[in-house]
Amino acid sequence: MSTRSRSSFVLLLLSLAGCSRTSGDAGAVEAVSRELEAIVATCAMAQGPVDTMRTARSFWEPFEAGATFRAGDWVRTGVAASARIELRGGGRFELEERTAVLVERPAPVDGGGAGGAVVALESGTARGVLPVDALRDGPLVLRGDDGRQVELTVDAHEGPAEFRVTRTANGMQLSVSRGRLMLSEGPHRRTLGAGSWLEVARGLEDAEHDGPPFPASLSPGVDARIEWSQDLGIPLAWKALDGARRYQVQVARDLGFTQRVVDTQVDGLGFTFSPPEPGMFVWRVSALDGQGLPGESGFARRIFVDRKLKRALLIAPRDDYQAPDDAAAQDIVFAWQSVGGEPRYRLVVARERSLRHPVLVVEGSTQQVVLPGLAPGEYFWGVYVAEDPPAPLFQKARRLVVPATSVPRGKDLSNPADL
Repeated sequence: MSTRSRSSFVLLLLSLAGCSRTSGDAGAVEAVSRELEAIVATCAMAQGPVDTMRTARSFWEPFEAGATFRAGDWVRTGVAASARIELRGGGRFELEERTAVLVERPAPVDGGGAGGAVVALESGTARGVLPVDALRDGPLVLRGDDGRQVELTVDAHEGPAEFRVTRTANGMQLSVSRGRLMLSEGPHRRTLGAGSWLEVARGLEDAEHDGPPFPASLSPGVDARIEWSQDLGIPLAWKALDGARRYQVQVARDLGFTQRVVDTQVDGLGFTFSPPEPGMFVWRVSALDGQGLPGESGFARRIFVDRKLKRALLIAPRDDYQAPDDAAAQDIVFAWQSVGGEPRYRLVVARERSLRHPVLVVEGSTQQVVLPGLAPGEYFWGVYVAEDPPAPLFQKARRLVVPATSVPRGKDLSNPADL
């Protein structure tokens, strides 16, 4: 929330309460401002039994979507429950069932204020997402049992990062499924790419404490949406893991994998899943060791099987997005959801919303494209499945604005000489 928006909201609250602008209003405005500043996160979604224990209280109380959380608040989910927590500084966590977390703010440095958020996982599993434009208020920090604090930021060239934090017998385990996280702890710096994990409690100074990679999922893509049919078969595929001879595949109806539809072992690098009906399904794969025991599973991926596929799968940038007025605007990440299978996608960027006269076309099999150095101006973009005829993944092309001060030496996509 910007300073201008926060001030407007404060004045609105006062006017609704029937307050007049008197000498005592300044104190009221400051009090409300402090309340707003104290908010660390909000609840965007809540399903099933979810509770919070507020700071300085000793009891749990239920909450619903729209609830706010301040530094020192606990949040927990019960059996078959989940909650999505949006961090004020950017990014979000999806708490799986039987999960409890504490949200705080970083300690002030040299007497100044501190932004961002600190998250400590007490139990269960939390899935995190950090977009490229997150963390404006400060870093996201994971705190371990021994007080270690690891700051997480995103490598913009890799696009948004998706990761998982799991409570284990040794503390907290951090694993990355998409993108690349840049980790910082005091003087130590590390990067953690997709398919790798580490124990947060062991810190960053010892590279040998990285966990072995788990099988990286290939397809369907993240949050794929596939149209339902009676004979539908969805190919699940993953990369080979050195030393693994067999793999365990699990498909469930929930992120906690308590309602499993498939739990089987295969010799190859693929499995065809036949959904019994439309709905949301979640799948993951792990490698079996020499004793036949499964290791760390890859990050669970959701598949949405729709009765009728809606072509509105664009993710980022959002519609009417305006690039920031700094050097970071030189790289803009375009991302979209998968349609399942192994299609080729076609990103089209144009100066008009119809996209009939593109200034740039990029085709590939990935779900994101990074465009460096867009010239200042107004653009429109969309993504198609590269088939005959092309199938759009959108209902309306999205608008993008690059301010004149963002990229002084950017390419002018409307000039063929710059392509």
